[in-house]
Amino acid sequence: MSRLTKRLTLVLLLVFTGVTAFAQDSVNIRSILLDSLVVKGNRYSSPIKETGDGAILWDMGKMDDLPKILGNADPVHYTQMLPGIGTNAEYQSGIHVQGCDNSHNYVSVNGVPIYNVNHLLGFFSIFNASHFSTLNIRKSLSAVSSPNRLGGGLDMQSGEVIPEKTAGELAVGLISSQGTIKIPLNMKTALTLSLRGAYINLLYGKWLKADDNQVEYSFSDCNLTLVHTFDKRNSLTFDFYAGNDNGGYGEASYLSDTKAVWGNVMGAVHWNYNGGQLSTGHSLYVTNYHNKFELLMQELQYRLPSNITDVGYKGFVRIGGWNFGADVILHSIQPQSLEVENSFNVSMGMTPRQHSLETSAFADYTLMLCRNLSMKIGARGSIYTISDTKFGSVDPSFMIQYGNSNVMFSASYCLRHQYLFQTGFSNAGLPTEFWMSSNGKHRPQYAHGCNLSASTYLPGRRFRLSVEMFFKRLYHQVEYQGNILDFVNTEYNIDNSLIHGNGNNCGFSVMLNKCAGRLQGWVAYSYTRARRQFEELGTGSKYSASHERPHEINSIFTYNTPGHWSYGANLVFASGTPFTAPTSIEFINGNVVSQYGSYNGNRLKPYFRIDVSVNYKWKNRRGNEHGLNLSLYNVTCRSNDIFYRVKFRKDKYFAYRPLSFVLPILPSISYFCKF
Repeated sequence: MSRLTKRLTLVLLLVFTGVTAFAQDSVNIRSILLDSLVVKGNRYSSPIKETGDGAILWDMGKMDDLPKILGNADPVHYTQMLPGIGTNAEYQSGIHVQGCDNSHNYVSVNGVPIYNVNHLLGFFSIFNASHFSTLNIRKSLSAVSSPNRLGGGLDMQSGEVIPEKTAGELAVGLISSQGTIKIPLNMKTALTLSLRGAYINLLYGKWLKADDNQVEYSFSDCNLTLVHTFDKRNSLTFDFYAGNDNGGYGEASYLSDTKAVWGNVMGAVHWNYNGGQLSTGHSLYVTNYHNKFELLMQELQYRLPSNITDVGYKGFVRIGGWNFGADVILHSIQPQSLEVENSFNVSMGMTPRQHSLETSAFADYTLMLCRNLSMKIGARGSIYTISDTKFGSVDPSFMIQYGNSNVMFSASYCLRHQYLFQTGFSNAGLPTEFWMSSNGKHRPQYAHGCNLSASTYLPGRRFRLSVEMFFKRLYHQVEYQGNILDFVNTEYNIDNSLIHGNGNNCGFSVMLNKCAGRLQGWVAYSYTRARRQFEELGTGSKYSASHERPHEINSIFTYNTPGHWSYGANLVFASGTPFTAPTSIEFINGNVVSQYGSYNGNRLKPYFRIDVSVNYKWKNRRGNEHGLNLSLYNVTCRSNDIFYRVKFRKDKYFAYRPLSFVLPILPSISYFCKF
């Protein structure tokens, strides 16, 4: 090799080596070695979550942090703290969603209807929160798979998770105690049993008085759920519930005693299959609600029994974007009947039992218009048969939805029919209302409804802002025009006491929810108008429904410290409900004669209440959690009016004045543990 060739070879070798070294240096420049990497984010741990189809899911495991009224954090009571759902005062029961009546709602356990979920005073429902995993709340039953109702829906869901070991909860208070135990029978089967009982008169008896009249009350509940999972796709669930209430109230001014015994019994079997693109579910159930209302006035005795029993099947099949299903229900209803003894009014108002068959079939399809935008359209057809009368309907439904990780928006329209209705002379905690069936005299109720809703996370994702607007046009509404004394003075006939009319519900709500951090909760404002028009009242003009509260502000907050303590508080402010005030009251020949003004033309004073609670929790050596809860109901001792009434005084005169709750403040303390 010549000297020139050697030099060229050396130059090329140096160039190649330099390029390689430069490339390696370039790679090293783009590579960064980190000792550690920390990613920070805000964990969403709020007890309530909104779904894309308009439902709200409430985690029942978070109920312990809320103020426990009379030692109990009731899920239905706290549902009234959500926007668009009306607040109730003490002695009142029921749920009013977007201005609808309580009977317009569908309240259920795993989809099986329960016809009276309220215990006395409105503080307790029949639902033991520790037995269930989730409360599914729908303010509008716009989906065609929803049952034939005009209002909203509340479904208590038990879940299908098989626990690895035996676990449970126990709570012991001054008014009630409850316990839940979850037992894995094997790797695929689990049993959940819950018991609850109230003994309110044991310690609070001498304080439970209204105008020196004693209130007596007790109740009990039993829930049982058995779950068996055949494999990852198939599961079988058996549900059972039984509950009983005993109430009494003595009215010394009228020398009368009121007694009531009521309760529910429900049994159901569910089979569910989830195969990804294909899922199906089937349920067979029996549910019964019964009450025995009794009025004793000296030697006179009036009994008003009523009951309703359903035997039903419901099923669905989902294939891709299609959803099909059917419901079949056999109703057996005993409307309120009158049984009298020792009365000059000897007419026995025995209302015939009503037997009816309600069948429905539905189908809808979800079409993805683009990545985050979908449209759902469907219809629900129903046939309702009672005696020789038959009703039919086809209810369309339409919904358009947009949603991503930050923003959700939905707009919907639906037409809905309802074939059962509830009526009675009072909604004051006692079961004086009863169920009836549509027939030739009482046409099925129906409603057109529109909903707009939107929600978004604020920057940082610690807060979520939700806004909702609604409008409903109601037809063939029913109200009870009469009072309890009609049983004494007139011949009893239900049809003579029922009037029919139409109505409108409209309003909007806004909620700001802090959904992350130690301090969590929300502030919600609702504006609701529920107007009714009944020509039979003789006014011809629209008036406010008896449950209407135009303005409501509800707030709940909980704070968990790093140690043993946690705190909770809620605030309620609401407009007063309407009532019909007398223009004059006279005492003629030993009888009170009243002249009344415009129907529901007056309002009670605004309702205001603040409740607070504090929990102290600790763990023993086995890791089991124990705790003490101290709660104060109505901590400001505000006297809220419930209703007006004529009251006879000891000087043999009478006065027209409001009635308030028996106690200005209700303290309670309870012990709880989880194992």
